[in-house]
Amino acid sequence: MTLQLFIESSTPLKAKGKLQLTYLNEQFEGSFIATPNLIKLKTIQPFKGMVAAVGIEPGSVSTFLQSNGGLSKVAQQQIYFLVFDIFHLYNLFRLKPQALLALYQEALAILKTKGELVEFGKIDPSSDLGNTLATWLHTQVKKKFKHQYCSPKGLLYSFQNLLKLFPEDFNL
Repeated sequence: MTLQLFIESSTPLKAKGKLQLTYLNEQFEGSFIATPNLIKLKTIQPFKGMVAAVGIEPGSVSTFLQSNGGLSKVAQQQIYFLVFDIFHLYNLFRLKPQALLALYQEALAILKTKGELVEFGKIDPSSDLGNTLATWLHTQVKKKFKHQYCSPKGLLYSFQNLLKLFPEDFNL
């Protein structure tokens, strides 16, 4: 796997760019935004809308950006981890879309039994409810598919984007 990063714009507080790589003979393209304490990666193709993100732990002396706006070594390493998150989700989506759908539906059913008002595919990952759902999905994906994603919110956001953008793959 050869990963190419292209920084399109940068300041000491934010860098934006694109990444390209080949995985299983498939060309992947994504965009990223990096700040001193956050990196967010989003796919452009083949499946638009998958997201992975990671933040710096509070109190850490590490940062994702150098003073000139370039990516630090820590940031470059974290981008690889985020790419692996995208690959795992991509493989689950291609190979087990019904398992992803069943997991999401199970989570919604649990929330409904607790009296929560939930609408399929429309839960804000930043809300308290979204946080609860994201944490549950994160734990279940780790248990069932043996991969721990960097960001529970990114996982929920990606689940919902895939459901919305590719309903035919889920037989919706």
